[in-house]
Amino acid sequence: MGGRVRRKLPTVAHNSSPSVDVDEEIAEKIRDLFGGHYAVIIMDSDFTTFAEVETACMTLFGYTADEAAALSMRVHTAGEAVAAIMAEQPARAAVRQLRRRNVLARVEPV
Repeated sequence: MGGRVRRKLPTVAHNSSPSVDVDEEIAEKIRDLFGGHYAVIIMDSDFTTFAEVETACMTLFGYTADEAAALSMRVHTAGEAVAAIMAEQPARAAVRQLRRRNVLARVEPV
């Protein structure tokens, strides 16, 4: 690895906590790009349909039908997925809107 510092970052997974090695330089670039931003994370649930997730993503985040279907499948198979990255207040507002649409979601700092 040429002396680079590596650290573990959590991955998004349902009912588990696997980690991924991330080059510290890459992690720093991510912080530079998205520092102060928040991830809107949609979580899998027994009460939300694919259609509800797809419609919410198209309406709230401007996803195409294909993008929304892919995200819905990722939520279903991985347990959760990042739907958007934005400033804190819009991210919190998006989570409230998702919850009103029967979509389980949370906000986390990037």
